[in-house]
Amino acid sequence: MSRRDKFGVCGLFACIALLAPLPASAGPVLSVSAPSVTVQGTVGSDASATMQVVNAGNGALKWSVVGVTPSWLSVSPTSGINTKTLTLTVHTSGLSAGQYPASFTVTDGTTSKPVSVQVNIASAAVAPPPVAPAPTGSALYVTCPASTSVTSLDGGPVVVNYTATTDGGVAPISITGSPASGTAFPVGTTSVSVKAQSSDGQTSYCTFSVTVTYTNPTSTAPTAPPPPSPSTSAVGPQSTIVCPAGAVDIWPGQYIQGVVNTYPGATTFCLRAGVHSLTSSITPKTGNTFVGEYGAILDGTGYWPVSDDTQAAFRAHNQDIDYVTIRNLVIRNMPYSGIHTYYWMSDHWTIEYNEIASNKIGIEFSPNFTIRNNYIHHNVGNASSSNPGERGGGYQGFRSDNTTFDSNEIAYNGPEQKVGLSANVAFRNNFVHHNIRDGIWYDTNSNAGAVIDNNRVEDNGRIGISFESSVGVTISNNTVRRSAGDGIFISMSQNAQIYGNTLDSNFGGIEYFLNCDSLSLGEDVKNNTAHDNTIIVGTQSYTYASAFSYLSSCSSTQVAPYLNGSKSLTFSRDTYRVPSSSYNRYFFWGAWKYWSEWQAMGQDAGGSLSQ
Repeated sequence: MSRRDKFGVCGLFACIALLAPLPASAGPVLSVSAPSVTVQGTVGSDASATMQVVNAGNGALKWSVVGVTPSWLSVSPTSGINTKTLTLTVHTSGLSAGQYPASFTVTDGTTSKPVSVQVNIASAAVAPPPVAPAPTGSALYVTCPASTSVTSLDGGPVVVNYTATTDGGVAPISITGSPASGTAFPVGTTSVSVKAQSSDGQTSYCTFSVTVTYTNPTSTAPTAPPPPSPSTSAVGPQSTIVCPAGAVDIWPGQYIQGVVNTYPGATTFCLRAGVHSLTSSITPKTGNTFVGEYGAILDGTGYWPVSDDTQAAFRAHNQDIDYVTIRNLVIRNMPYSGIHTYYWMSDHWTIEYNEIASNKIGIEFSPNFTIRNNYIHHNVGNASSSNPGERGGGYQGFRSDNTTFDSNEIAYNGPEQKVGLSANVAFRNNFVHHNIRDGIWYDTNSNAGAVIDNNRVEDNGRIGISFESSVGVTISNNTVRRSAGDGIFISMSQNAQIYGNTLDSNFGGIEYFLNCDSLSLGEDVKNNTAHDNTIIVGTQSYTYASAFSYLSSCSSTQVAPYLNGSKSLTFSRDTYRVPSSSYNRYFFWGAWKYWSEWQAMGQDAGGSLSQ
């Protein structure tokens, strides 16, 4: 079979199913920020919460809200274009204290996203009314318990039972309280309101407080397990990192969130060595630092039974929680993410020297994150063609400007790890290898100011470095080896500077790719230059060194300005080493080209080819 027969009219790499461009940039994609929302309210007062409708694709997304039920729930606005915040309002008139389900659906006419709403209505605080004197012998008197203090043994909630006593011979008596007797009170002070009601209509009220405290005295602290062997890698937890003086200790078996709730923001916590089994997400406060004593593990095995894909070991979703540091921990076996933040509220987190493994997604990051010296591996989800929403990956960033990945090892992760709609995101000095699909991947409009420098990218299942549907990137000084697809793939993107890279034994070297179906979306492949790179061509069948290719749906008129050089797609001063210098048809420009033909087109002036 000739090379032309192999690729037919498609041109090149785009004809191979494994390597076909993804549809993410083809049009608008309806999404919602959360599939479920909780609204907290009080009897007699309207309550509200917010969420977002998100256009996760390109182009204009027109959507509407339908099926709002029951009638006491309203959603505003009920229609819109592209990403917008929805306000959910619960009108509590006519509702008594309790829990109520509600729901609505966001649709664009083709795709529907159902949203469930859990409404929790608490009793309104009632001021004790004056009690009218009752006839002698029939008055109702209630004696409340004294305000009490109890101690939590592990920082978790404590169940508290209370009773009220009566006097005056009035019976029968019903006694109710808010919160009710038998409630699990969290760390902190909770005010309790008690009401006594007699059968003849008399009522009496009283209030008291329950204070739950937690202190971890050093004298009763658990004995730490023996430390693991000293670290031998520059990534992941380090035996040389210790908890700072004054940090609050959290021991295995303690309820971590209860401890965090007890202390203000900017507190540093030391997670002592051993396995901390999580049954819910940890929600930090702004400025918190979490440092793992070497050997500290957060494990989600047997995790809490939820279907909310925003849950994670550390979580900040629709919450303004900034300047959090997570250091020297193993974070593993979470059902969704190791770390989850949402772009529009949380920023300036530092994630360093952690091992983040065997989750569906390793890190979902937000603006101004610093992610360095972590070992991020085997975050694979449940990837399948019938279940694409469960595809995992080592990292995911959406509108996550000004983030840096530095000196991490990112390996064996699932197929959906990418950066989208984010400016000034940099990958520097990382070792990215054996991922199911692309190693380093930018996609979906803009990504201006991207920097991909001095990374080692090896043995990835599709493309080594992919820059798709975006504008503005510098790809320099990287070593990319043995990718199943291209070493560097520039798809419908502009203003890429590619230089100083070594590409060795990838299926393809550097490829510019045109998808004419995306031209109507304002995307284009132009003003891209590759120079002073070293490309070592492998021995695979149909392999190539440098290429421009396009979809078979492109017309000759559409392709002409790319083939004739009008779109400024250039290669210059590149060094090529090929299996055979006598047969050097390793270049593609709408058709296969020999080295002499390639240079005659004006490509790689000053370049060289050798065996």
